Amino acid sequence: MATMERIGVSVSKRDVDQAANLMTATPDMKRWYMIRGDQPLAKQSSRMCVSAAGRNLEINDHRRNGKLTVTPYRFDRAKALAECKEIAKNYIDGEKYGIGCNEREEMIRILGEDVNERIALQGVTDQQNLMTVIADPANENDFRMLATARAGATGIALRGHKFTFSQWILGVLDKR
Repeated sequence: MATMERIGVSVSKRDVDQAANLMTATPDMKRWYMIRGDQPLAKQSSRMCVSAAGRNLEINDHRRNGKLTVTPYRFDRAKALAECKEIAKNYIDGEKYGIGCNEREEMIRILGEDVNERIALQGVTDQQNLMTVIADPANENDFRMLATARAGATGIALRGHKFTFSQWILGVLDKR
């Protein structure tokens, strides 16, 4: 098995009693995995499972303003909005948080303006959806994992607390 490096740690919801998530990837970032434990972050889990997996993980230093260092994606807004029913049935669509399904770039713009979150990670899932993690650079606490379907419809798949990059990733980002 290839060596894995921890990317970030989170609690999947605001409640500290929720299961912890750990994202890990191969050193070349060609494969990534979201691993979920059966206990909160502060406790040792007795069971772990892979809750998501994918390829081509890209990291953006969301702590810095300026040009993104991840691949830009553009979608036709009308086609994306027509695909929102697929996102709503397969993912949390965000409406309970006041944010419904939208075209990806518009969703990222709204979240950036409303809650100061910027892209931290993105990659393609094994189901061929685009996964994007956006986080608040000021306190690295709140984050959202966005799921984007093929035509660009985007919804919030996971909302969490306590996002952080590992020391290894921070060291790589600080050298850029």
